[in-house]
Amino acid sequence: MLKRIARNGHVYHQSATMQDLEKAQGKLQIKLIGVNDASVLPIFCEPHDSGAFSPLEQAPFTGSREQCFLLAYRALCHEFTKKRYALNSVPVLKGFDRGKALPEQVKIQAMLSVLAEAYKASVRDMETHKQKFDSMLLAHDYSELQGFMVTFEGAPEILCAGGLFPECDFAGKPLQYLGDFTKTLEQVTFSLIATERGGAFIFAWHESSKDACQPLAASLDALPDADLPHAIVRFVFEFCENRYFKPEWWDGADQKIKDALTGRFDIAASSDKARSPACLLDDGVRAVSWKVTGRAWL
Repeated sequence: MLKRIARNGHVYHQSATMQDLEKAQGKLQIKLIGVNDASVLPIFCEPHDSGAFSPLEQAPFTGSREQCFLLAYRALCHEFTKKRYALNSVPVLKGFDRGKALPEQVKIQAMLSVLAEAYKASVRDMETHKQKFDSMLLAHDYSELQGFMVTFEGAPEILCAGGLFPECDFAGKPLQYLGDFTKTLEQVTFSLIATERGGAFIFAWHESSKDACQPLAASLDALPDADLPHAIVRFVFEFCENRYFKPEWWDGADQKIKDALTGRFDIAASSDKARSPACLLDDGVRAVSWKVTGRAWL
């Protein structure tokens, strides 16, 4: 799928490795990456990835419930694996305060303790959601999947997949409080893909997460066609790390647009900057020219 936006077999991707973040003072850096290094997620071996997802990868995308489920399942597994890696890395991070002044060490250790609790809660909640998706996969029964899909005339210059616990909608309304680690949070997955007919953006969730996810999708559906693509771009840059860009699009973008978009993912990578509930409101940035061709609820 990434070949649709590649230049000489490469696409742009934000690097979030500890080494790159340290070099760039905590800012995500855009780097070229080969499509073969990005197209198969590390949570599956290649035969498993291509076999389990053949209804998605080897057939035209029609927006069927099965295809939307497979997009959601792959995104969920990716996020679950990533969060487990992050949790396991906390003990290593606790050694990074060596040589610093005592007040700074206390601050770092306190921050890492909170981070560890957040990761533990995220892994716990994601495992709960993954078990529900596992059951749907094994039974080949996708009736408990809900979602919302938007289709576009041309292939989008940005492709991504991910999952999160939604905290606010496109109108700036809060959806759920993420700071209560005693509660199981509701989760949504999202995918921005290229298709044979153009492109599609899909929100998908298990029916048990409808209280937070349906209002999120409804607030997107409430936007007119002219504004909807730009809202999706805001969402992707605000919340998704697993995203890839068409090099010609990024290289040709106005610097003000680049600054606005990079500002969003710098906040996502920062532990010092709080995200505003109004982060998805229209900021006037028009980075794409996608034409909406349809909308559908699952």
